[in-house]
Amino acid sequence: MRIASPRQFFDFSVVGTVSLLPLLVLPAMVGVLVDEAGLSESFAGWVASANFFGISVVALFMAFRMHQVDLRRMAIASLAIAFAADVASVYLAAPTAAFLLIRFVTGAANGGAQIAALSAIARFDNAERGFGLVITLQFVLAAVGCYILPIYSAQLGATGMFLLFAGCDLFALALARRLPGRATDESMGASTERGSERSILFSSVTLLALLGYGLFDAANTAQYTYLGRLGVALAFSDQQIGTVLMITSLAGIPGAFTIIVVGKRFGTIGPLLFGIGVAIIGLVILISSGAFAWYLMAGMCLGFSWAFCLPFIQALMATLDPNGSAIAAGASAATIGVAIGPGLAATVAEVGHYRPVFAIAIVLMLVSMTSFFVSIRKTQPRIVEVAA
Repeated sequence: MRIASPRQFFDFSVVGTVSLLPLLVLPAMVGVLVDEAGLSESFAGWVASANFFGISVVALFMAFRMHQVDLRRMAIASLAIAFAADVASVYLAAPTAAFLLIRFVTGAANGGAQIAALSAIARFDNAERGFGLVITLQFVLAAVGCYILPIYSAQLGATGMFLLFAGCDLFALALARRLPGRATDESMGASTERGSERSILFSSVTLLALLGYGLFDAANTAQYTYLGRLGVALAFSDQQIGTVLMITSLAGIPGAFTIIVVGKRFGTIGPLLFGIGVAIIGLVILISSGAFAWYLMAGMCLGFSWAFCLPFIQALMATLDPNGSAIAAGASAATIGVAIGPGLAATVAEVGHYRPVFAIAIVLMLVSMTSFFVSIRKTQPRIVEVAA
């Protein structure tokens, strides 16, 4: 039994949080690029997509090699590349192919560091607490970053923003040396033979879990994309809408922290059914009510649910393979879901009419819940067999 100390989980969590910084503050980053760098809203969206695509490609590639990867070296190399790419972005921030390319490189590098951090956490028996800490830090940083960046955007500009990203890369780089090395060096019980990742990733249990992970994030990004626009359609003030969006993010902090307190006490199926159920309640409220108090309540439900479920989903991935191949594949599936969600919502959204978006999110949540339920039920016999 290998139990990580709080200090180890904190170090891993900082690396896993900083490596997602451009995505955690995405709305604020897009605002800076449009207002201060002169990019169009459309091109700024393509910049975000380049980041998503970079993470997804690297995560999918690494999923088939995680048993041979040295996590420490992988994180150090990835963060060094991310630092260089963020510095280069200072000079390339313009509507050009070169800027798209450098942001793709940044996303790929950040993805490598993110996978290394999550895979390090997955190697410990109390991994669910580490994942809870990662998500908690991510929601804290997202709330702080999305509040501060818009306020100081004129002073920072694109140059200051990317230099701030680079400084965070260096901070994470200093902690990356504390990550573990190769799986074979850690005396892990899971097989580390070349090709063993393939048998894990193509099993029905893993494929169902990956489907659930991707659909879960697709549903969340679909509803989050148009949550603010629904407020506009309901004639709420900018201050009211901004307050709801901020509280939605803050509600994720206790949601993610819950798993740190309860651990594995309630298993995985129960918490996931509860968390996704809370999201569905929030979506039903958005469809059925136009009062501000209910709009606020729905936002709190959605923010809490998103952060509450993610650590349990990541813990499930760690159960499927403690050496990280399922974690890496999950990062790829989640990123694809993040990219698909807003586009899927856009196909049904009309100006002033956003309830079909939330209806689609409910359907995606239900399919996700079913996929997780079947995957976990199929996993339980495997766990019993290993324990015996």
